[in-house]
Amino acid sequence: MGQPLFQGDHRTMSCPDLKSAAPGGSGWARFPKQRLLDFAIEFLVRRGVRADRAARLSETAVAAEAFGIHTHGLVLIPYWDRFIGSRIDPGAEPRVVKERAATALIDGAGGFGQLALALARDLAADKARQCGVATVAGTNLSWLAALGPQILPLSQAGLFAQLWVQNNTCKDCAPWGGIDARFSTNPVAFTFPTGGLPMLSDFSSAALSMGKTRAMIRRGELAPENLFMDKKGCPTRDPRVVPEGGSIFHLGGERYGYRGYALSLWAEALTAMAGGSANNPDVPDRQTFCLTVTDPAAFAGGDYYYREMARFIAHLRASRLRPGFDAILLPGERAQRAAEEAETHGILVEDRLVELLSETARRNGLAPLTSGDRT
Repeated sequence: MGQPLFQGDHRTMSCPDLKSAAPGGSGWARFPKQRLLDFAIEFLVRRGVRADRAARLSETAVAAEAFGIHTHGLVLIPYWDRFIGSRIDPGAEPRVVKERAATALIDGAGGFGQLALALARDLAADKARQCGVATVAGTNLSWLAALGPQILPLSQAGLFAQLWVQNNTCKDCAPWGGIDARFSTNPVAFTFPTGGLPMLSDFSSAALSMGKTRAMIRRGELAPENLFMDKKGCPTRDPRVVPEGGSIFHLGGERYGYRGYALSLWAEALTAMAGGSANNPDVPDRQTFCLTVTDPAAFAGGDYYYREMARFIAHLRASRLRPGFDAILLPGERAQRAAEEAETHGILVEDRLVELLSETARRNGLAPLTSGDRT
Protein backbone atom coordinates (compact mmCIF):
# COMPACT_ATOMS: atom_id res chain seq x y z
CA MET A 1 0.00 0.00 0.00
CA GLY A 2 3.01 2.32 0.14
CA GLN A 3 3.86 4.96 2.70
CA PRO A 4 0.90 6.22 4.75
CA LEU A 5 -0.45 9.71 4.14
CA PHE A 6 0.16 10.64 7.75
CA GLN A 7 3.21 9.66 9.70
CA GLY A 8 3.59 9.16 13.43
CA ASP A 9 1.55 7.25 15.98
CA HIS A 10 -1.16 5.36 14.08
CA ARG A 11 -3.69 6.27 16.77
CA THR A 12 -3.25 10.00 16.35
CA MET A 13 -5.49 11.92 13.98
CA SER A 14 -4.29 15.42 14.83
CA CYS A 15 -0.69 15.20 13.66
CA PRO A 16 -0.96 14.95 9.85
CA ASP A 17 1.88 15.09 7.35
CA LEU A 18 2.29 15.07 3.58
CA LYS A 19 3.68 12.02 1.86
CA SER A 20 7.44 12.20 1.86
CA ALA A 21 7.61 10.70 -1.63
CA ALA A 22 5.16 13.10 -3.29
CA PRO A 23 6.60 14.53 -6.53
CA GLY A 24 7.36 18.16 -7.24
CA GLY A 25 8.44 19.02 -3.71
CA SER A 26 10.34 22.18 -4.68
CA GLY A 27 7.71 23.95 -6.84
CA TRP A 28 4.58 25.95 -6.20
CA ALA A 29 1.40 26.74 -8.11
CA ARG A 30 -0.96 29.67 -7.62
CA PHE A 31 -4.70 29.00 -7.58
CA PRO A 32 -7.64 31.41 -7.41
CA LYS A 33 -9.17 31.26 -3.95
CA GLN A 34 -12.58 30.34 -5.32
CA ARG A 35 -11.09 27.39 -7.24
CA LEU A 36 -9.73 25.96 -3.99
CA LEU A 37 -12.98 26.60 -2.15
CA ASP A 38 -14.97 24.85 -4.88
CA PHE A 39 -12.57 21.89 -4.82
CA ALA A 40 -12.84 21.51 -1.04
CA ILE A 41 -16.62 21.88 -1.00
CA GLU A 42 -17.06 19.31 -3.78
CA PHE A 43 -14.87 16.85 -1.89
CA LEU A 44 -16.72 17.29 1.41
CA VAL A 45 -20.14 17.01 -0.17
CA ARG A 46 -18.98 13.83 -1.91
CA ARG A 47 -18.03 12.48 1.54
CA GLY A 48 -21.52 13.13 2.91
CA VAL A 49 -21.13 16.57 4.47
CA ARG A 50 -24.09 18.93 4.15
CA ALA A 51 -23.41 21.75 1.66
CA ASP A 52 -23.60 24.65 4.13
CA ARG A 53 -21.26 22.88 6.56
CA ALA A 54 -18.93 21.96 3.70
CA ALA A 55 -18.69 25.64 2.75
CA ARG A 56 -17.75 26.67 6.30
CA LEU A 57 -15.18 23.89 6.64
CA SER A 58 -13.67 24.70 3.25
CA GLU A 59 -13.27 28.35 4.20
CA THR A 60 -11.25 27.28 7.25
CA ALA A 61 -8.84 25.15 5.22
CA VAL A 62 -8.41 27.67 2.40
CA ALA A 63 -8.00 30.62 4.79
CA ALA A 64 -5.12 28.92 6.59
CA GLU A 65 -3.42 28.25 3.24
CA ALA A 66 -3.89 31.90 2.26
CA PHE A 67 -2.30 32.95 5.55
CA GLY A 68 0.75 30.88 4.58
CA ILE A 69 0.12 28.22 7.25
CA HIS A 70 0.83 25.40 4.81
CA THR A 71 1.19 22.71 7.48
CA HIS A 72 -2.36 23.35 8.72
CA GLY A 73 -4.29 24.48 5.63
CA LEU A 74 -5.36 22.41 2.63
CA VAL A 75 -3.73 19.37 4.20
CA LEU A 76 -7.03 19.18 6.08
CA ILE A 77 -8.57 17.67 2.94
CA PRO A 78 -6.51 14.43 2.89
CA TYR A 79 -6.83 14.35 6.68
CA TRP A 80 -10.62 14.49 6.40
CA ASP A 81 -10.48 11.91 3.63
CA ARG A 82 -8.72 9.50 5.94
CA PHE A 83 -10.95 9.89 8.97
CA ILE A 84 -14.46 10.84 7.80
CA GLY A 85 -16.70 7.91 8.58
CA SER A 86 -14.34 6.39 11.12
CA ARG A 87 -13.07 8.91 13.65
CA ILE A 88 -15.05 11.85 12.28
CA ASP A 89 -18.83 11.70 12.07
CA PRO A 90 -19.70 13.94 9.09
CA GLY A 91 -23.26 14.42 10.32
CA ALA A 92 -22.48 15.21 13.96
CA GLU A 93 -23.87 18.51 15.25
CA PRO A 94 -21.99 20.30 18.02
CA ARG A 95 -24.36 21.19 20.85
CA VAL A 96 -24.33 23.19 24.04
CA VAL A 97 -24.61 20.80 26.98
CA LYS A 98 -24.12 23.25 29.86
CA GLU A 99 -24.57 27.00 30.01
CA ARG A 100 -24.47 29.95 32.37
CA ALA A 101 -24.57 33.70 31.69
CA ALA A 102 -20.85 33.99 30.84
CA THR A 103 -19.90 30.38 30.14
CA ALA A 104 -20.88 27.40 28.02
CA LEU A 105 -19.70 23.87 27.32
CA ILE A 106 -20.01 22.34 23.85
CA ASP A 107 -19.94 18.64 22.97
CA GLY A 108 -18.48 18.23 19.50
CA ALA A 109 -19.98 14.71 19.28
CA GLY A 110 -16.96 13.37 17.41
CA GLY A 111 -17.57 15.69 14.47
CA PHE A 112 -15.61 18.47 12.82
CA GLY A 113 -13.73 20.57 15.37
CA GLN A 114 -14.04 23.67 13.19
CA LEU A 115 -17.84 23.62 13.44
CA ALA A 116 -17.74 23.40 17.22
CA LEU A 117 -15.25 26.28 17.37
CA ALA A 118 -17.44 28.41 15.09
CA LEU A 119 -20.39 27.83 17.43
CA ALA A 120 -18.18 28.70 20.43
CA ARG A 121 -16.90 31.85 18.74
CA ASP A 122 -20.40 33.20 18.09
CA LEU A 123 -21.66 32.22 21.52
CA ALA A 124 -18.64 33.68 23.36
CA ALA A 125 -18.89 36.95 21.43
CA ASP A 126 -22.55 37.39 22.40
CA LYS A 127 -21.87 36.54 26.04
CA ALA A 128 -18.85 38.86 26.21
CA ARG A 129 -20.96 41.74 24.89
CA GLN A 130 -23.39 41.08 27.73
CA CYS A 131 -21.04 40.13 30.57
CA GLY A 132 -17.70 41.69 29.66
CA VAL A 133 -15.83 38.37 29.65
CA ALA A 134 -17.02 34.95 28.50
CA THR A 135 -15.47 31.48 28.28
CA VAL A 136 -16.74 28.67 26.09
CA ALA A 137 -15.08 25.24 26.02
CA GLY A 138 -15.52 22.38 23.57
CA THR A 139 -14.68 18.69 23.85
CA ASN A 140 -14.86 15.51 21.76
CA LEU A 141 -13.45 17.16 18.64
CA SER A 142 -11.42 16.29 15.57
CA TRP A 143 -8.28 18.22 14.59
CA LEU A 144 -8.85 22.00 14.62
CA ALA A 145 -5.73 22.77 12.52
CA ALA A 146 -4.76 26.48 12.29
CA LEU A 147 -6.25 28.46 15.17
CA GLY A 148 -5.45 32.07 14.30
CA PRO A 149 -7.65 32.50 11.22
CA GLN A 150 -10.57 30.98 13.13
CA ILE A 151 -10.49 33.55 15.95
CA LEU A 152 -9.52 36.57 13.81
CA PRO A 153 -13.21 37.53 13.28
CA LEU A 154 -13.43 38.26 17.01
CA SER A 155 -10.71 40.93 17.00
CA GLN A 156 -12.07 42.28 13.72
CA ALA A 157 -15.30 42.81 15.68
CA GLY A 158 -13.44 44.71 18.42
CA LEU A 159 -13.02 41.87 20.94
CA PHE A 160 -10.04 40.23 22.65
CA ALA A 161 -9.72 36.44 22.36
CA GLN A 162 -7.46 33.68 23.61
CA LEU A 163 -7.86 30.08 22.48
CA TRP A 164 -6.13 27.14 24.16
CA VAL A 165 -6.19 23.72 22.46
CA GLN A 166 -5.10 20.30 23.67
CA ASN A 167 -4.80 16.90 22.01
CA ASN A 168 -5.15 13.95 24.35
CA THR A 169 -3.05 11.22 22.69
CA CYS A 170 -0.07 12.85 20.92
CA LYS A 171 3.32 11.99 22.38
CA ASP A 172 5.33 15.05 21.36
CA CYS A 173 6.87 16.73 24.44
CA ALA A 174 8.28 15.47 27.73
CA PRO A 175 7.62 17.14 31.09
CA TRP A 176 10.41 19.47 32.21
CA GLY A 177 13.18 17.27 33.57
CA GLY A 178 11.71 14.10 32.04
CA ILE A 179 12.47 12.01 28.96
CA ASP A 180 9.19 10.29 28.07
CA ALA A 181 6.69 12.35 26.07
CA ARG A 182 3.50 13.17 27.97
CA PHE A 183 2.14 16.15 26.02
CA SER A 184 0.87 17.18 22.61
CA THR A 185 2.39 20.37 21.22
CA ASN A 186 -0.73 22.03 22.74
CA PRO A 187 -1.13 25.30 20.80
CA VAL A 188 -2.55 28.66 21.84
CA ALA A 189 -3.74 31.66 19.85
CA PHE A 190 -4.27 35.29 20.87
CA THR A 191 -5.84 38.20 19.04
CA PHE A 192 -6.86 41.75 19.89
CA PRO A 193 -7.98 44.81 17.91
CA THR A 194 -5.58 47.69 17.29
CA GLY A 195 -7.49 50.17 15.13
CA GLY A 196 -5.60 48.75 12.13
CA LEU A 197 -4.85 45.12 11.41
CA PRO A 198 -5.45 43.08 14.59
CA MET A 199 -2.61 41.46 16.49
CA LEU A 200 -2.83 37.73 15.79
CA SER A 201 -0.50 35.12 17.25
CA ASP A 202 -0.90 31.35 16.92
CA PHE A 203 1.89 29.17 18.25
CA SER A 204 2.72 25.88 19.87
CA SER A 205 3.64 25.50 23.52
CA ALA A 206 6.47 23.36 22.12
CA ALA A 207 9.59 24.87 20.60
CA LEU A 208 8.21 23.84 17.19
CA SER A 209 4.92 22.45 15.97
CA MET A 210 4.87 18.84 14.84
CA GLY A 211 4.08 19.99 11.32
CA LYS A 212 7.23 22.14 11.18
CA THR A 213 9.27 19.35 12.75
CA ARG A 214 8.20 16.93 10.02
CA ALA A 215 8.90 19.53 7.36
CA MET A 216 12.46 19.84 8.68
CA ILE A 217 12.83 16.06 8.53
CA ARG A 218 11.65 15.99 4.91
CA ARG A 219 14.11 18.72 3.94
CA GLY A 220 17.01 17.20 5.87
CA GLU A 221 17.40 20.30 8.03
CA LEU A 222 18.86 20.73 11.50
CA ALA A 223 17.48 23.20 14.03
CA PRO A 224 19.67 26.22 14.84
CA GLU A 225 19.87 25.03 18.45
CA ASN A 226 18.95 21.97 20.51
CA LEU A 227 15.17 21.89 20.14
CA PHE A 228 14.83 18.10 20.33
CA MET A 229 15.69 15.28 22.71
CA ASP A 230 16.40 11.70 21.71
CA LYS A 231 14.94 8.67 23.44
CA LYS A 232 17.88 8.55 25.84
CA GLY A 233 17.35 12.15 26.97
CA CYS A 234 20.19 13.71 24.99
CA PRO A 235 19.47 17.18 23.51
CA THR A 236 20.02 17.49 19.76
CA ARG A 237 19.41 19.71 16.76
CA ASP A 238 18.30 16.71 14.68
CA PRO A 239 14.48 16.42 14.29
CA ARG A 240 14.78 12.82 13.09
CA VAL A 241 14.93 11.67 16.72
CA VAL A 242 11.27 12.63 17.27
CA PRO A 243 9.61 9.77 15.32
CA GLU A 244 12.22 7.40 16.79
CA GLY A 245 10.99 7.78 20.38
CA GLY A 246 12.38 11.24 21.05
CA SER A 247 10.51 14.47 21.66
CA ILE A 248 10.40 18.21 21.07
CA PHE A 249 11.44 20.55 23.87
CA HIS A 250 8.78 22.91 25.10
CA LEU A 251 8.85 26.58 24.12
CA GLY A 252 12.10 27.97 25.51
CA GLY A 253 14.14 24.97 24.41
CA GLU A 254 16.82 23.10 26.29
CA ARG A 255 17.48 25.82 28.87
CA TYR A 256 14.19 27.63 29.30
CA GLY A 257 11.62 25.01 28.29
CA TYR A 258 10.00 25.14 31.71
CA ARG A 259 8.16 28.19 30.38
CA GLY A 260 6.47 26.31 27.56
CA TYR A 261 5.97 23.40 29.97
CA ALA A 262 3.85 25.70 32.17
CA LEU A 263 1.80 26.81 29.15
CA SER A 264 1.19 23.20 28.13
CA LEU A 265 0.17 22.27 31.67
CA TRP A 266 -2.34 25.12 31.57
CA ALA A 267 -3.87 23.62 28.41
CA GLU A 268 -4.13 20.22 30.10
CA ALA A 269 -5.80 21.75 33.17
CA LEU A 270 -8.31 23.60 30.99
CA THR A 271 -9.04 20.30 29.26
CA ALA A 272 -9.81 18.58 32.56
CA MET A 273 -11.95 21.57 33.57
CA ALA A 274 -13.98 21.16 30.36
CA GLY A 275 -14.51 17.44 30.92
CA GLY A 276 -12.01 16.28 28.31
CA SER A 277 -9.19 13.80 28.74
CA ALA A 278 -5.78 15.12 29.75
CA ASN A 279 -2.97 13.40 27.86
CA ASN A 280 -3.69 9.69 27.80
CA PRO A 281 -2.59 7.46 24.89
CA ASP A 282 -5.09 4.77 25.93
CA VAL A 283 -8.26 6.70 25.03
CA PRO A 284 -9.77 7.68 21.64
CA ASP A 285 -7.95 10.58 20.00
CA ARG A 286 -9.76 13.89 20.53
CA GLN A 287 -9.08 17.59 20.94
CA THR A 288 -10.44 20.02 23.52
CA PHE A 289 -10.45 23.82 23.34
CA CYS A 290 -11.10 26.66 25.75
CA LEU A 291 -11.98 30.06 24.25
CA THR A 292 -12.10 33.24 26.35
CA VAL A 293 -13.42 36.45 24.81
CA THR A 294 -13.27 39.93 26.39
CA ASP A 295 -15.09 43.13 25.42
CA PRO A 296 -12.90 46.21 26.10
CA ALA A 297 -16.07 48.28 26.45
CA ALA A 298 -16.59 46.59 29.83
CA PHE A 299 -13.38 48.18 31.14
CA ALA A 300 -11.86 51.55 30.18
CA GLY A 301 -13.97 51.67 27.02
CA GLY A 302 -13.23 51.56 23.33
CA ASP A 303 -12.35 55.23 22.84
CA TYR A 304 -9.56 55.17 25.41
CA TYR A 305 -8.38 51.71 24.32
CA TYR A 306 -7.92 52.56 20.66
CA ARG A 307 -6.32 55.92 21.43
CA GLU A 308 -3.80 54.36 23.81
CA MET A 309 -3.04 51.45 21.50
CA ALA A 310 -2.44 53.83 18.58
CA ARG A 311 0.08 55.74 20.72
CA PHE A 312 1.75 52.55 21.92
CA ILE A 313 2.03 50.92 18.48
CA ALA A 314 3.56 54.11 17.09
CA HIS A 315 6.01 53.95 20.00
CA LEU A 316 6.90 50.37 19.04
CA ARG A 317 7.42 51.17 15.39
CA ALA A 318 9.69 54.10 16.24
CA SER A 319 12.32 51.71 17.69
CA ARG A 320 15.67 51.49 15.89
CA LEU A 321 15.82 48.42 13.64
CA ARG A 322 18.16 45.50 14.06
CA PRO A 323 20.34 44.58 11.08
CA GLY A 324 18.33 42.50 8.60
CA PHE A 325 14.96 44.04 9.52
CA ASP A 326 13.21 46.68 7.43
CA ALA A 327 10.17 47.28 9.67
CA ILE A 328 8.67 46.45 13.04
CA LEU A 329 5.50 44.44 12.52
CA LEU A 330 2.87 43.16 14.91
CA PRO A 331 2.44 39.39 15.16
CA GLY A 332 0.16 38.20 12.38
CA GLU A 333 0.54 41.36 10.28
CA ARG A 334 2.50 39.67 7.50
CA ALA A 335 0.07 36.72 7.36
CA GLN A 336 -2.95 39.01 7.13
CA ARG A 337 -1.31 40.97 4.31
CA ALA A 338 -0.64 37.68 2.51
CA ALA A 339 -4.30 36.70 2.88
CA GLU A 340 -5.38 40.08 1.49
CA GLU A 341 -3.06 39.64 -1.49
CA ALA A 342 -4.40 36.14 -2.08
CA GLU A 343 -7.88 37.56 -2.65
CA THR A 344 -6.57 39.24 -5.80
CA HIS A 345 -3.56 37.21 -6.89
CA GLY A 346 -4.48 33.72 -5.74
CA ILE A 347 -3.05 31.31 -3.17
CA LEU A 348 0.30 29.53 -3.41
CA VAL A 349 0.10 25.76 -2.96
CA GLU A 350 3.15 23.51 -2.92
CA ASP A 351 3.40 20.99 -5.78
CA ARG A 352 3.62 18.04 -3.44
CA LEU A 353 0.37 19.10 -1.78
CA VAL A 354 -1.31 19.64 -5.16
CA GLU A 355 -0.42 16.05 -6.06
CA LEU A 356 -1.72 14.76 -2.75
CA LEU A 357 -4.97 16.69 -3.21
CA SER A 358 -5.31 15.29 -6.73
CA GLU A 359 -4.77 11.74 -5.42
CA THR A 360 -7.49 12.40 -2.83
CA ALA A 361 -9.82 13.65 -5.56
CA ARG A 362 -9.24 10.61 -7.76
CA ARG A 363 -9.93 8.26 -4.84
CA ASN A 364 -13.30 9.97 -4.43
CA GLY A 365 -14.23 10.02 -8.11
CA LEU A 366 -13.55 13.74 -8.52
CA ALA A 367 -11.49 15.71 -11.03
CA PRO A 368 -7.91 16.40 -9.88
CA LEU A 369 -6.81 19.88 -8.83
CA THR A 370 -5.34 21.52 -11.93
CA SER A 371 -4.88 24.88 -13.66
CA GLY A 372 -2.55 26.46 -11.15
CA ASP A 373 -0.16 29.13 -12.46
CA ARG A 374 3.47 28.02 -12.02
CA THR A 375 5.85 30.01 -9.83
